Amino acid sequence: MAAGDRSGKGRRGNNEGSIYRYRNGWAGQVSLPDGRRPTFYGPTREPVREKMTAALRAAQDGTPVVTTQITVGEYLDQWVTVVLPARVVAGTLAESTMESYALLVRLHIVPVLGRHKLRDLSTAHVRKWMTAKLTEPSAAGVAARKAREEARAAKERQKAEEAAERAEDGQPKRPRRTSASKLASAPAAADPKPIKPLSARSVRYLHAILRTALADAMREELVSRNVAELVQPPKSVKGAARSLSDEEARKAVAVALVDRNAALWLVILALGLRKGEALALRWDVVDLDAGTVAIVRKQRRRRSHIDPETGVQRWELVEDDELKTAGSRARLALPTMVVTVLREHRRRQEKARAEACEWADPGLVFTSATGNRIDPRNVNRWWDKVCERAEIPHTRVHDLRHTAASLLFSAGVDLNEIRALLRHTRLATTADIYVDILDEVRRSTARSMDDILTRLHRPSTTDSDENGESDQAVKT
Repeated sequence: MAAGDRSGKGRRGNNEGSIYRYRNGWAGQVSLPDGRRPTFYGPTREPVREKMTAALRAAQDGTPVVTTQITVGEYLDQWVTVVLPARVVAGTLAESTMESYALLVRLHIVPVLGRHKLRDLSTAHVRKWMTAKLTEPSAAGVAARKAREEARAAKERQKAEEAAERAEDGQPKRPRRTSASKLASAPAAADPKPIKPLSARSVRYLHAILRTALADAMREELVSRNVAELVQPPKSVKGAARSLSDEEARKAVAVALVDRNAALWLVILALGLRKGEALALRWDVVDLDAGTVAIVRKQRRRRSHIDPETGVQRWELVEDDELKTAGSRARLALPTMVVTVLREHRRRQEKARAEACEWADPGLVFTSATGNRIDPRNVNRWWDKVCERAEIPHTRVHDLRHTAASLLFSAGVDLNEIRALLRHTRLATTADIYVDILDEVRRSTARSMDDILTRLHRPSTTDSDENGESDQAVKT
């Protein structure tokens, strides 16, 4: 740069960058806190200086720096660590959703698309990425299996080292011998299960995350178009909801009422609650005298840490005030039978708490034998045993919610009332999920119209009498 270009400017401070002539215009470089030194271009010095100032301000604020060099991985890292937490604070995004986005971005999007420059990302890149997810073994599954195998190998090495140390102190025990016949008859070690590709539903979810992130990039003018929006996601066929028939429900209720968790099964079935909503119920929202319960929170499993010895993902149970939808928060009426069962359940719980040395959480309605939160996987196992004793086909706990809708409709309850109980925001949601109910609504409507048409087609008795009198008068 010529000396005259900097006359009167004085010495530049740290991180102020440098501006110099470049071809037919100007260029400038600035050092960012992360060590990068991006270059900005412009026809004159002023727009270059503005871009450099904006880059420094963005770096200080923790937002993505607008450069032609930023990669998809760098942008997504900023997106999940800055943009999404801000939305959680603003109340426009659930914390569990943010955690899900961050995990899936790290496992499935960045490893494949992260190396591309953000502005060079194309529809071909996105389409190839989705095709690989649908056809190739899940990279996340491969990595998880490798971590487990390495942890298992490390544990075996540790055992061998401990055995060697014991051997130095004396003769080690001779290993138990196994006869050749037993070795020959022993089943061969099963090959590990093949790692499957992701389902179409999972790939659709990944596509939606990428589309949302690139939409934010467009708003920040980092890209000129959302290439994920231009690529059609795979079609995911959603099956109809499974519900128990009247006979299956009768058998299940008969067994459930004598089960240790009778109150839990009856509450889920009678109110159509989601499993997490039922497990998060507290006595302070249950009014047995008034016969009501308020649904205000849910329980969910949150990733805690990776066990260093086994490589297995560990989880923790937490309560969350963010329900599935805004309409999920409601006060519901309790049937009389449910009130009776809950009173007995509370009496037994108070007795167990008085006899226990320690009770973890006295406020929860449904707890383990020691007053701890119930792991939802245990609920699944308990329900499997109920189905087995009732001699009915295996169903999910969530199918009790579907069964509640089917039983109510069979009893003549209006579909909109069922929607209110299940707390769906739109009636269309209820109709889409409960296809069997909607089909019955259509058949019932068709039968009603058939009756109307038959009545219109058949001449009335009065008309027949009048026609007969007229014919007699003509003959006379």
